[in-house]
Amino acid sequence: MRTKVAMTFRALFALAAAAAVAVGATACSGSNPGSAEAAAAATMFHDDVRSGDVEAACGLLAPGTVEELEEGEPGSCATKLREVDLRATSTVLQSKAYGSDAQVVLDEDTVFLVQSGQNWKITAAGCTSRGERPYDCLIDGS
Repeated sequence: MRTKVAMTFRALFALAAAAAVAVGATACSGSNPGSAEAAAAATMFHDDVRSGDVEAACGLLAPGTVEELEEGEPGSCATKLREVDLRATSTVLQSKAYGSDAQVVLDEDTVFLVQSGQNWKITAAGCTSRGERPYDCLIDGS
């Protein structure tokens, strides 16, 4: 009887230890909620621009970014977006969400986003790192 109880206790302890490791691994990999959705929005924006669907691309921009892009000419987002020389991208290299903000590093661009309700909206795109200085962005509504 004692052996059976000891074996059951050891089995429960091993199961609890395995569960703790699994929870820890899940917490580490899932510690950046929203990053996949932000990456999807950044990729969709670039796909829309590349395919010429600039109206859809404008819909992915944050309101302040649209205002900045339009430069006081309401309704001109699509026209202005056609004039921006964004480099074609195809691969997400890294995506990080920090609360309601996110940064998506693509092979040819860095995109900054803000969460608006359930969606991610682009606040800056066409961004190039300048080391310790702020990014230089072709589209910037911040």
